[in-house]
Amino acid sequence: MTEFLEAANTSPVGGSAAVSTALAEELLGLVQAVEGVHSVYPAQPLWQSIAGAALAAVTGEKLPLIGLVETGDTLAVKVRIGVSASHPAPAVTRKAAGAIRRHLLPRAAVVEISVVQLGS
Repeated sequence: MTEFLEAANTSPVGGSAAVSTALAEELLGLVQAVEGVHSVYPAQPLWQSIAGAALAAVTGEKLPLIGLVETGDTLAVKVRIGVSASHPAPAVTRKAAGAIRRHLLPRAAVVEISVVQLGS
């Protein structure tokens, strides 16, 4: 699900990897707290990021679970989740996207959440 929310950009993330990493961690906590989310997977599927996976294997770094890309005044957020079978995936996805958008206000954000696994 991708939804666009217009807002003023008053808290830029770009420029600092530490700030970007801290924001990704905050957003990860928000997503994990949504009822029905049982897993969060790397934002970029392994088959789409062979170079990134190879680098991660060599350096020991984990692939990011929350993808953040700043384009102009908009922050794009990409998340891939697993949803438990007892919760409807569309509702869980909407709750997670809403939590992210509320956290980022008043910043403009495009939130993309993909359900990549159903059941626990």
